[in-house]
Amino acid sequence: MDTVEPNNPIAIPITPNARILRGRSLLFPIIGLLILTVLVTMGVGYFINYPFLYESLHNKAKIENEARAAEIGFLVDHEAGGLMQLAHVVSRDGELQEALGVHAQDFNRLMRKVLFLSENIRGLDLVGVVDVTGKTLFSTEGTDEGLFPAEALQKGLKGGGHLLAAPVQTRWSILAMAPIMVQRKTVGVLVLGRWIHPDLAKRSSSEGVTSMAIGGPDELLTSTLDSAAWPTPAAEQVRSCLNATAPTTQLMDGYRGLYYAPLKILDNPFCVILPLDMNSIRVTLQDHGIRLAWSSLIIILMIIILGLTVHFLILQPLHRLRSKALILVEVCSNEKLQVPALIHVEKGNEIQILDHAFETASTAIYSYIGELHHQKERFEDMAIRDPLTGLGNRRLFTQLVEKSLAVCHRYKRRMAVMYLDLDRFKPINDTLGHDVGDLLLKEVSGRLKTALRESDVMFRLGGDEFAALLPECAEGETARILGERLIQEVKRPYSLKGHHCVIGVSVGIAIYPDHATTLETLLKYADVALYAAKDAGRGVCRLYEDLPVAKNH
Repeated sequence: MDTVEPNNPIAIPITPNARILRGRSLLFPIIGLLILTVLVTMGVGYFINYPFLYESLHNKAKIENEARAAEIGFLVDHEAGGLMQLAHVVSRDGELQEALGVHAQDFNRLMRKVLFLSENIRGLDLVGVVDVTGKTLFSTEGTDEGLFPAEALQKGLKGGGHLLAAPVQTRWSILAMAPIMVQRKTVGVLVLGRWIHPDLAKRSSSEGVTSMAIGGPDELLTSTLDSAAWPTPAAEQVRSCLNATAPTTQLMDGYRGLYYAPLKILDNPFCVILPLDMNSIRVTLQDHGIRLAWSSLIIILMIIILGLTVHFLILQPLHRLRSKALILVEVCSNEKLQVPALIHVEKGNEIQILDHAFETASTAIYSYIGELHHQKERFEDMAIRDPLTGLGNRRLFTQLVEKSLAVCHRYKRRMAVMYLDLDRFKPINDTLGHDVGDLLLKEVSGRLKTALRESDVMFRLGGDEFAALLPECAEGETARILGERLIQEVKRPYSLKGHHCVIGVSVGIAIYPDHATTLETLLKYADVALYAAKDAGRGVCRLYEDLPVAKNH
């Protein structure tokens, strides 16, 4: 039972050899491609920009902290430099050395001298005198045993100023020591100090340094870090910083932590601890993320607009063309022209259907054009050929005779026209039937064509009438010989469907330019010669020049 495609605007039955192509639309692949483009754009933007930006901002924060640590180190070194300058002056003051040489019995005079110097030299907070046994003879912090580390005092006794961190009543100070020489003999050590009070950090803040902490070998020296916002520096991290050669970071989370920078002053290790707040990085990254999100949103909107444009301007017209393409394929499919029907494709889309439709249509068109050319050739051939015998008909005969006359007239040549009429053909056709008559005409045509020369042409004018064109016949005698040959060929018996037949032929000949110089006259004289041959008893050949009428002319 025939079926009809429901989407076809014209109801055309689908033949059994054609299967309908039901393919998927291009809309879904295009939407998937657009979504994939958005995801790839966002992913590439994130993985290319985010790590690079985070690393660059993180390095920027570290560089800023290194600059702050160097600035703090300069301030501390400046304080220590004042102490070393004071120690250098005291170690070369003769009056002080003389007081120390009598075991510093007049401490009041000694202290007046030291305090006088401290007023003129910046950085003095702690003053002490220690003998060679390590006993504290005088100190502004008291004379408790163990006030000054023995190891540090031994370094001071060996010569030169020295800077170190040492516990003093559970606090830390920067100490400068100078040996006291009497007659080239070291009799004690002058100890001068500068407390690292929080006021140093405060003064550092006024000079561009934020809150900080300074750590020594054993504990924290000073700190202005907000304990509520920042953790207390770990002792292990401080000791690690004292032995390190490069700054380290201890992060609380991904953006906040403490920055430990090692610092050495006169070969003594210290650790500057600074807050590392990289929330600006978070804000910057968030800003970039927002920009990326807005950019992605804009891209999505543009893609949606593009998708809608593609859908309404391309996909919908393609979908409408799909139904028409199916009709085109069905109409163009033709078994006689060997045009294949529509092939079933499960995953086809509109473009594939249109491609197959155009391919089928083009094949059908080429086949139809070829068939039309073939029919045109057959019609043209039928117009000039006898359909039964294949010989040229009267129309072709007239055309060729006219052309031959023009050639002979131009080049002064001769030609002959021959009319032939079969004898006793009608009784055979009436008694044995038209089938036998047609076979007889075909046989006669073959014999006539074979008996002529290659340059001669035989025609069937209709019924049992034939004609021959002899374009290269220079003499009438040659034409007569050819006519007699044709008569002998036709006279031979025929065996057709079990019947034996014998017929004859009469021949009339006219020659150009001997008998006539125009087409009408030449054909007329050939016909007159034919009737003269029939009147002479049939089965004979007559030239127009042999007739009495020709002799009278």
